[in-house]
Amino acid sequence: MPRVLVIDDDRIIRTIVEKSLTALGYEVVTASDGLEGLKLVKAQRPDAVVTDKMMPGIDGFEVTRRLRREPGFAHLPILVLTSESDLEDRVGAFEAGADDYLSKPFEAAELAARLTALLRRAEALKTVKDTGTPKTSEDARLIAVHSLRGGIGCSSMAVNLAVSLVSLWQSPTLLMDLALSSGQVSLMLNAPLKRTWADLAHVDENELDIDLLKNIMGLHDSRLQFIAAPQNPTSAEALNSAVLSKAIATLRPRFEYMIADLSHDFGEVALDVLDAADVVLLMLAPEMASVRAAAVALDTYNKLGYDSDKIKLVLNWTFEHGGLASKKIESALNHPVTLALPFAPTRFVGAINRGVPLLHSHPDDPVSALIEDFSFRLSKEAHQGIPPAAPSAAWHRVNDRLQLFGNKQRKKSSFLNF
Repeated sequence: MPRVLVIDDDRIIRTIVEKSLTALGYEVVTASDGLEGLKLVKAQRPDAVVTDKMMPGIDGFEVTRRLRREPGFAHLPILVLTSESDLEDRVGAFEAGADDYLSKPFEAAELAARLTALLRRAEALKTVKDTGTPKTSEDARLIAVHSLRGGIGCSSMAVNLAVSLVSLWQSPTLLMDLALSSGQVSLMLNAPLKRTWADLAHVDENELDIDLLKNIMGLHDSRLQFIAAPQNPTSAEALNSAVLSKAIATLRPRFEYMIADLSHDFGEVALDVLDAADVVLLMLAPEMASVRAAAVALDTYNKLGYDSDKIKLVLNWTFEHGGLASKKIESALNHPVTLALPFAPTRFVGAINRGVPLLHSHPDDPVSALIEDFSFRLSKEAHQGIPPAAPSAAWHRVNDRLQLFGNKQRKKSSFLNF
């Protein structure tokens, strides 16, 4: 029987929530303020916490922040109740580390459904941590998403590519938000900031191990694991690049795929990842400033000795009209465009605002199909060449498109030969 701690200074609300959850099979413990709630969390070890936002003393956001600072409660499911539903409060709950947010008045059935979902997610994460992250037969294929110009969809690409890879192969996949000063991967996954890279700020490089790294990972509903960027630039500055490099090297043998969303520069962390990457996706938009930035990046890659095949240009049409033609961009950069994403602002902006990746919510969307097929081509050769023992829905979608394309090519070839 799941135990839930309800923290609310309103006796009526406490009673309503307690009766509703008890009737649904939950064991309920109550507290009338934040300080009492924090004491009961340590004494009762609940499976989840439901806390009001507005309370005397310390509010629900501060309760959440204090719990998240303690390793033992880093992944405790927390749902915040509030009488307000504006964007500022939603962002506040997210930044404090809450898992979910529910506005008053609410239906008991909705509260129970939200709690059930949070408890299932927590159990899935616990299973991943308890079973460990065993070493794979070969190191992860490391894919870096990079650009020297912001605002062209690097994070969206990294998130959707990662979701696609884990959906395709059902294999351990890790998304790393290494845009340390301004990363938004956790927001795009609708994941609270429980643990981030910042938790390694005071860790000695020699003390770093896989158990410590597992504690800063989050788990998305798609089974994608991720490590979020620090909440603010100050926390990011405290990180040691040597520790980050050691962390990535420690993680690499334990995943099949690792995707890194990099900062828009050639800083020490970005350089370390670019050097180690199997593939670098250089993002650009069809406008002169972006093409110039891409030219600088390509020149730098060349000076660093990267093989040209390692670099894949991804052209993202971030506006509808007046863009430079793909052929002209290829000619100017002397490098082919591997993937061109069409202008699709409604899809991507909506996905970001909801915190639900396009590949997760609309896998049959034409843009999703482009990214899904692209992720297949970026996959390990062993995965591409041998069908999985239990093919996923994503694998079947890609395979159907490949077969359709192959049939069209064969018909075209037969016609030409005739």
